[in-house]
Amino acid sequence: MDGKSCREIVVWLNDTGVPPPAEYAGLNVSAKGPYSGKWSSERVTFMLKNETYIGNMVQGRMRQINYKLKKSRKLPPDEWTVVENTHEPLVSREVFDKVQMLIESRKHTRSRTHEYLLKGLIHCHECGYPLGVIMRMLAGNTPTLYFVCRTYQRFTKPSQCTCHCIRVDTVTDAILAKIREILTLYLNRDDCAEILSQAEKEAAAERESEKSIQQTTAKIDNLSIQLDKVYSDKLAGVLDDADFQRIYHKMKRERIQLEEKIKRLESSKHISPELELDTLIERFIEESPQNRELLCSLIERIELTESKQILLYFRFQQLKMVKTS
Repeated sequence: MDGKSCREIVVWLNDTGVPPPAEYAGLNVSAKGPYSGKWSSERVTFMLKNETYIGNMVQGRMRQINYKLKKSRKLPPDEWTVVENTHEPLVSREVFDKVQMLIESRKHTRSRTHEYLLKGLIHCHECGYPLGVIMRMLAGNTPTLYFVCRTYQRFTKPSQCTCHCIRVDTVTDAILAKIREILTLYLNRDDCAEILSQAEKEAAAERESEKSIQQTTAKIDNLSIQLDKVYSDKLAGVLDDADFQRIYHKMKRERIQLEEKIKRLESSKHISPELELDTLIERFIEESPQNRELLCSLIERIELTESKQILLYFRFQQLKMVKTS
């Protein structure tokens, strides 16, 4: 209501040492990182839009995908269940509505997106988070994109990380130059034959893995049907409670083991298209390195260090991690 942005509120909360909601709730945060124990703009925005503070009970924000999976998906606000006046409000409806208008009025400042070749590939080497992009106007009113560390953007005062600010085109040009060098050094006919051989082996392993996944999924479905039947037998009095508990827990354990097996198979899958040798050579030598699909095929991850050094991590075992200044 005083006109402060969510970011300004976050800086004040962190500087003042106010514990975030996770600490009040006593939640055990397993993934430690620069954001642990800190307030964020997203959390403040969520709280400002939460009708619980005006006395309404809000439920059903998430829905489980199906009974077999633990994953859930967020529902849009119009599908939530809201029961009004279930408890004493902490904030008046008038103040709440004004804050919603203020939040809505700021949306245009956060809706800008930028498209660039390395989107989703480049990360901060120090904190590990993806780099963000900001636009600055240079002399002559020329819009220029810069990489910047998102951790630094969100937590400037606590000094969780450093700026890492550098022009997007500078980094992109350096990476493309390195890609062209690698195409020249590695992708001759002999190297392509070696890569193709490895790709064919991985493709065969993937087909075998996919077959195993299908078989395991069928077993899980069959177990689910059997569990339903066992439960029906219990309700019908065919099974007593002791036998039901023994059979039910045995089948549940077996189903959990099969689900874990599928996770392992999924994580070990490799996407390796079967290509003819001539086609592979033609694609890697003749296609432009500025092709994003080609870059994603070659590069798994890019990291930018505080000293502006670029680290390239390739998907192929034949290509080691490369540093470029």
